[in-house]
Amino acid sequence: MNRNLQVLIEVATAGGFAVSALLTSLRTLSGWAPVTNTPLSFERTLTGRMSLGGGADELSLLGLVAQPTTALLWALLAAVLGAVVLHLAARLRVRRAPPQPPAIALGLVMAALWPWVIGPAPLPGLALAAAACTALTLGLAWQCDAAQAQAEPIPGVEIPPAPGASALAFVAGWVVMAATSALGLVLFDLGMGLERAILLGLLVAALAAAWVQLRLPRLVMFSAAAIWAMIGIAAATAGTSITIATACVLGISAVAVVVVRTTT
Repeated sequence: MNRNLQVLIEVATAGGFAVSALLTSLRTLSGWAPVTNTPLSFERTLTGRMSLGGGADELSLLGLVAQPTTALLWALLAAVLGAVVLHLAARLRVRRAPPQPPAIALGLVMAALWPWVIGPAPLPGLALAAAACTALTLGLAWQCDAAQAQAEPIPGVEIPPAPGASALAFVAGWVVMAATSALGLVLFDLGMGLERAILLGLLVAALAAAWVQLRLPRLVMFSAAAIWAMIGIAAATAGTSITIATACVLGISAVAVVVVRTTT
């Protein structure tokens, strides 16, 4: 593939994802509430958000990860946008970097689209989110396998991941957490109990993070994003559902154990 076309595709797909993620986080914003405790602790008046109290007139199916409501989850979103920039910078810095697998570009496109589809069409939107997660994780696996096959093995020296792969793994981890958060709310919208639906989404998230970590042991940033998101969800729900907060802690522990076992 022509180098200029390759760069254009990578910049367009990653940039489109970043813009979509930012707009998704802000699109139901109706106003800012005054700062309450500290400059980083704030709440905002929202329309169409889902609270654990179940009092919202209109249900948003995006969840706490895609539409943050706490400083911790906002910080995660900011880190994801920063990871996109780092990924592009790493790719552009290597002049002869092999082209990314098409699955990565396709996954970023679908990750940019599904938050806008899941509201009017929940099941197709959820299928698009699942496809985005699958494409990103498989693309990362293929990219790492290709980098390892092309590198000259040196005894005692571990082959580093492909350029930008760690930052992209962090983005993929956030996409998976956003998708599984939406899964819980879609199940709730279909009639399942709220706590049970969110717990099922958290179970899928923990299993996905563990599987990716076992498949790609060097890309710990995927698990880092998943753990960060679960900490944010636990903090956001601790005052309303100790069950969900406890499930988040258990999920964090499970993923952390897998990380330790694959990196030591």
